[in-house]
Amino acid sequence: MKKFSLASALLLLPIITHAQTLHALFKNITTFLSTVVIPFLLAMAFLFFTFNAFRFFILNGSNEQGREKAKALAIYGIAAFVLIIVFWGVVNLLSKSIGYEGKAQPKSDYITEMGG
Repeated sequence: MKKFSLASALLLLPIITHAQTLHALFKNITTFLSTVVIPFLLAMAFLFFTFNAFRFFILNGSNEQGREKAKALAIYGIAAFVLIIVFWGVVNLLSKSIGYEGKAQPKSDYITEMGG
């Protein structure tokens, strides 16, 4: 029995074999990252920071060791927030520099407005 290589496995993917070009695949990936994944990560970083700020000021207000732990985690939350924003900028820069900024694909002259 022959083993499939990674390249032959990628060629068998339905995304590529059903007439979807690599251009459209890359556009879909960057759109998904920019509209779903990165806002979700931003929300998680914001909630992490907010929870640790709550711990710092309210839950561990009298406990010095708990305040230091919450302060360190809040700083990590801010750092994660900044890194996610930088990653979002890199994804947008990459997609706009290559031309994948969400514009509609150009259609051929023989395709009508109704798709037929």
